[in-house]
Order: sequence, then C-alpha cells, then structure tokens
Amino acid sequence: MDFEIKTRGKELFLALSTVTLILMMVITTVLWWFVSPRLHEISELLAKLSLTALRIFYFVLVFGTVFVYLTSYFERNFLIARFAVRSFIRILYPITVFLGRIFGISKERLRESFVYLNNSFIKAIKKRFDSHEILILLPHCLQCTECGIRITVDIHKCQQCGKCDIGELTKLAKKYNIPLAIATGGTLARKIIVVHKPKFIIAVACDRDLVDGLREVFPIPVYGVLNERPEGPCVNTKVEVKKIDLALESLLSKS
Repeated sequence: MDFEIKTRGKELFLALSTVTLILMMVITTVLWWFVSPRLHEISELLAKLSLTALRIFYFVLVFGTVFVYLTSYFERNFLIARFAVRSFIRILYPITVFLGRIFGISKERLRESFVYLNNSFIKAIKKRFDSHEILILLPHCLQCTECGIRITVDIHKCQQCGKCDIGELTKLAKKYNIPLAIATGGTLARKIIVVHKPKFIIAVACDRDLVDGLREVFPIPVYGVLNERPEGPCVNTKVEVKKIDLALESLLSKS
C-alpha cells in the first residue's frame, strides 16, 4: 500500500506468540513422552501415528509463524502467506492472549498489537480495487449521543452537523462512491458483509471489536483503524478521517 499504516507495536504480539509456540511444543512433547509407553503397549502403529500427527501439527505452526514474520517485516505477499496467517490466527491467538494474562500483559495491549500486526499484512497487498469492492464499516459509537437521527438504519440520513465524524465519513463515501455502513454489533456486521460481499474492508472500531472482526472475516483483508475514546469506551468516539481518505486513494483502481 502507498499510504502510511501504523504497524509499530506489532512486535509485542509476535514475540509473545513465538514464546507461546515454544511452550506448546515443550509441554506436548513432555506429555507425549509420558504417554508413549502406554501407546506402544496398545499398538505400535497408534504410537507412530500419534507422533507423526504431532510432528505435522507443529511443522504447520512453525512454518506458518515463519511466513508471518516474513510477511510482516518484508511486507511482501508470499504465496503461502494466506494459509500461514490463517493457522497463526486460528490456533495461536487465543493461547497467546491467555499467556499474556499470566505474564501480566493486558488484553488491550495485546489486541492493539495484533491489529498493528494485521495491518502489516495489509501493507503487503499490492492490489487495487473497484469502489464497489470496498466496504467502510463503522461502529455506532462514532455518532454523537445528543443526535436524534437513527443513522444505524440509514447512515445517509446524517445532517452533517459537525458534532461527530459521521458527517465527514459520509462525504468521503460519496466522494469515492464507496459503500458505508454502521454496525451495532457482531451479528449486524456479519449480515452487512454477507450483503455487500466486499473484497476489502476498512473497519473502524475499538481493539476488542476489531480483533473479533479480523479473526471472523478472514481471509477478507481488513484495514483496522482503532478509534479514539476521549470520553471512554462506546461513547462519542472519534476517528482520524484523513487516514481513511489516504487509504481509499491508494486502494482504488485508477481505471
């Protein structure tokens, strides 16, 4: 991508996930060592199959982790990277978060680091899209709490009064002819994605909702933009509209 994407901070999640992988390998190897005599008593074939399955499982994870590092740091879209990222996200993420809690690292810090890691994958994509292939997905908490207009039903009802960032975002969507929607929760977000069938998503949300969404919609690429919460979570949040504008300029096909 030609626009600036913040990826600094991804190292925390990468480092902890690597520690997670090593610990998993050590623990399961020790466990297998303890149960292997019993498996051999039952069946030599069963013992060999279980050991082979364990080796294949960790080969896939190690192989995937290597490509995650390569994609993240060189920002190149390697052929195998999509599969590698999938196994990394599905298997290592929840265990890494659990390990982070043991080490006293907050979920919020880990989720933010994961978003930055995801965005480094986005930078590796060297592709442009037509306007109808991109979807901008926003959280309802961007709307000013004093506003009486139900933009969750139709965001284009916004009067662009300037009290929140919704007005500028609707102008942006109109400028580029990009579909724009507000999700009040995960269920509605999934429905919106099913209806629009986007090939690329620009999603604004808090760290928790972003990570949940990134993991759920994969392999659809998602540029995650963390919102600002000057009044706390879920109330009158803000977003840097310029970031989305620059992203769209870079993403859209020039034809």
